[in-house]
Amino acid sequence: MNHRITVAGYHFSLFRMTLPMFIELLLQMLVGSIDQIMLSQYNDTAVAAVGNANQIMTTLILSFNVVCLAATIMLSQFLGARDEAKTKQIYTLAVLLDLTLSLVLGFLLLVFADPLLHLMKVPADALAEAKTYLIITTLTLPCQALMLTFSAFLRAHAKMLVITCSTGVINLINIAGNMALIYGIGPCPRLGVAGAAISTSICRTIGMLIVMFAFFRTVPGARISLKLLRPFPTDIFKRFLSIGLPSGGEGLSYNLSQSVSLIFVNMLGTYAVTTRMYTTIFAQICYMLVSAVSASAAIIIGYCIGAKDYEQADQINWRIIKEFTPISVLLALLLAFFAKPLFGLFSSDPQVIALGQQVLWIEVLLELGRCINIIMVRSLQAVGDVMCPVTVGICSQWLVGVGVAYFFGLHLGMGLAGIWLAFMLDECVRAIIFIFRWKQGRWRQMKTI
Repeated sequence: MNHRITVAGYHFSLFRMTLPMFIELLLQMLVGSIDQIMLSQYNDTAVAAVGNANQIMTTLILSFNVVCLAATIMLSQFLGARDEAKTKQIYTLAVLLDLTLSLVLGFLLLVFADPLLHLMKVPADALAEAKTYLIITTLTLPCQALMLTFSAFLRAHAKMLVITCSTGVINLINIAGNMALIYGIGPCPRLGVAGAAISTSICRTIGMLIVMFAFFRTVPGARISLKLLRPFPTDIFKRFLSIGLPSGGEGLSYNLSQSVSLIFVNMLGTYAVTTRMYTTIFAQICYMLVSAVSASAAIIIGYCIGAKDYEQADQINWRIIKEFTPISVLLALLLAFFAKPLFGLFSSDPQVIALGQQVLWIEVLLELGRCINIIMVRSLQAVGDVMCPVTVGICSQWLVGVGVAYFFGLHLGMGLAGIWLAFMLDECVRAIIFIFRWKQGRWRQMKTI
């Protein structure tokens, strides 16, 4: 696993890149999930409320990945080609695009919060708290956008440890803030869901300041200036969109489909919503590991493409799949085996615990498909084959992930377990298609930089 790879004069260690990124992604997940975990001691309604609000927020935040993914891919390729002038233009363009996008989306969310939550069929007893959490966290959406953007810059330069340390600090602040504001400690009032939202907002602001400081201190020649966009780099902007829209669109489509599926879960009742939230938190462990290694591999593959070393790019992709798919499945098996005590940590409801056990066993097969799927998507994006992942993703996520979820979960009455079976089929179908796509080798002839 600890492979040392040299590309165009740059030296990479897959282990040293993946480990801090895995920890960082886990900590990032905890920033949102820790609210639900700590609110589980407050009441189950609060967990359902924050879970629904976070589904909306996650979908919006993923729209920033349109820019962040494009920035990471293009920076990797230009760094591999040693084009410093264009890397500086990408820094400024990415910041400008994500900041503008966050302001527009934040305004729209504040205006349409009520109809959006009603559209998602949030349970009536969780509606008020979901709205409170959503509105408060929306106010710091620009901070989240900038934090993700500067993290993408650091990631492209393989500064993984810097991001991990900053994310760790953010989580400590979030936990302390939640303890003080959810339950009320000392002079702090007992605010419940509102307290969790305030704590999360503070973390985002501090996180933005930390990664910006790290970027300017650790990246040689780092500079953000509108002067670098004069004359406006139309060719880079078009390339940004041609990579970012499909690459970010795949993730955005997935989360939109998950939001629609959450409507089906909401129709099953609060206990099903709560079970889904806890199951998602546990499953994130597998997801984050694969996301970390696929993101690390994609950066190295991007350097390979910039240096025109296609054979090494191919070898790295298959090596990652062979080594990490068994690890991901093993983790899922461990989670399924210990499902009862895991769910028992957060809930005493026997319905939640029993249903959670069923779903985590389905999760084992789901992770088999998802591991291959995530690695292949990132590799295809890194080599410039960006349209295939988004096209296949949209078709499968909506026809299988949503359509079959409705058929199994509601029409056949299989409930949350049926919905999870549909998710498993969606991941496996896409994984098989992407394997065939990569083996066709069309990406070797695609224009990159």
